[in-house]
Amino acid sequence: MIFGTSVHALTDWSAQVKPFRTVLAEAAELGFGSIMLMHLPGQAALTATSDPQGAMIDLETSDLSLVRQVVHDAGLEVSCLYQGLTKVATDKECEETVAGMLRLADMAGELGTDILLPNAGVAPAPQMPSEAKGDLIGRLAKVFTRVLEGTPPTIRIAPDIHYQGILETVADCRRLFELVPDTRAGITLNIGHMTTLREEGWTLLQDHPERVHVVAWKDHLLAPPEDHPHAVYSVELGTGDSPFDKYARLIAEDGGPHAHLITFEHVPLAEKAPALGRSLQYMRELWAATH
Repeated sequence: MIFGTSVHALTDWSAQVKPFRTVLAEAAELGFGSIMLMHLPGQAALTATSDPQGAMIDLETSDLSLVRQVVHDAGLEVSCLYQGLTKVATDKECEETVAGMLRLADMAGELGTDILLPNAGVAPAPQMPSEAKGDLIGRLAKVFTRVLEGTPPTIRIAPDIHYQGILETVADCRRLFELVPDTRAGITLNIGHMTTLREEGWTLLQDHPERVHVVAWKDHLLAPPEDHPHAVYSVELGTGDSPFDKYARLIAEDGGPHAHLITFEHVPLAEKAPALGRSLQYMRELWAATH
């Protein structure tokens, strides 16, 4: 069973607090086997003459053969490729999102992964009924269909199911699956956000395992600290309220056809590496107990 993590789990998003190569080295040293890279246009690029001081880099202007080599030299594989590019409110936004995802697919191929992990867009409000977001989900489905038509048959799309995303709930995911019969259009089953929303996310593994391209093992608190201004609060695995065993028992011992990522956000930067190491150990112990 191979667990991966994300570059943002060890750093502070786009802040220049830790070099790209250092983040890769730390992930490998902690025992992870793969890494989710995050493409952020306008950030520093990794080239023969440029060594980014942040973990989120501009992959489109980077030397992708060098990026892949640096990842491999650290002892990792690229599990998937993220970009927060999803906007579908207008025809123009749909065109821009399709173009951006096609570029992302080209970069994914050069980096040795077949999973595109875009964000799930932004809905007008959290916890909207699927019917109220019907037009947005429909536009998203058309975008994904066009991307799949323009990419190699190995490419999979796994939007990050997220609080206040266009794809946010189990019902939203099921509606997407209805609109796009091609199983390559799937999801990143973000367990933490399912927890915050009190959704039975494990039912998607029961009913549509072929659509769950990525399982994001995240732990959220149902009751965030009083001084936290948002409903979402992401913590070290095993210290929150996510019912991980309900998900783990539905997955094959070898991890099945899913990529597996362990991530969190609301951990102080200085504590992230040890907390991520403990989170990996927690998941290894849970895996042994449930398989």
